[in-house]
Amino acid sequence: MESPQSGRREPVFNAPTIVVVLIACLVIVHTVRQLLDYGDDGLVIMYMAFIPARLTEIGAGLPGGVLAGYTSTFTHALLHADWLHLMLNSAWLLAFGALIARRCGPLGFLGLFAASSIAGAVFFFLVNANQMVPLVGASGGVSGLMGAAFRVIFSANAFGGLQTMREHPLAIPRMPLQVALFDRSTMLGVGLWLAVNLIFGLGLGDIIQSGEIAWEAHVGGFLFGFLLFRWFDKGPGYKEMRMER
Repeated sequence: MESPQSGRREPVFNAPTIVVVLIACLVIVHTVRQLLDYGDDGLVIMYMAFIPARLTEIGAGLPGGVLAGYTSTFTHALLHADWLHLMLNSAWLLAFGALIARRCGPLGFLGLFAASSIAGAVFFFLVNANQMVPLVGASGGVSGLMGAAFRVIFSANAFGGLQTMREHPLAIPRMPLQVALFDRSTMLGVGLWLAVNLIFGLGLGDIIQSGEIAWEAHVGGFLFGFLLFRWFDKGPGYKEMRMER
């Protein structure tokens, strides 16, 4: 295994190609939507946005039917409400996606993003089963990447610090779930993150933002990434790190 002191150092803001490609795809989708008239864009939303009621009898007659109900658990992540929404998600995608892409590789990164997006939609459905409100945005997928990153960021404190994590992400072991669940710093970070999202869920976020935030998708995606990161990560765990040492 390459030591933290050897090898070429990666620039902090040199995002992996797959992260840039994903952001470019999101920008292209939103740009194309701006060229559509109101009616056509409405059809795009009806087919691609996740509408919880579509999976119940209430929304059975919506365009796309039940099939769109299932495909939209992911396709909603490709749509955004406006440019600000897209820019915010892209910024968070750069911040946390780079670390995960370097650890998981392109396919693992996309797999985790897609699975977290679906998990966010599922949690959104569980809370809003009969609602017709459409869910759009990559927030669930981004939250999943963030949850996964927590398993590395808090582990970095004992294995070379954040600088080593940025320059040699595979030199930091993934914190085992059984350790993370009892680690004070990790649980404090998770608790604060969940608290912020629950505050928005209670409507208090209207003080700083007029639009609604799909906190359910955030929570669902985050928990998926945090709990199941091991199945996507190519980096070492604590056990592998001890064996190499």
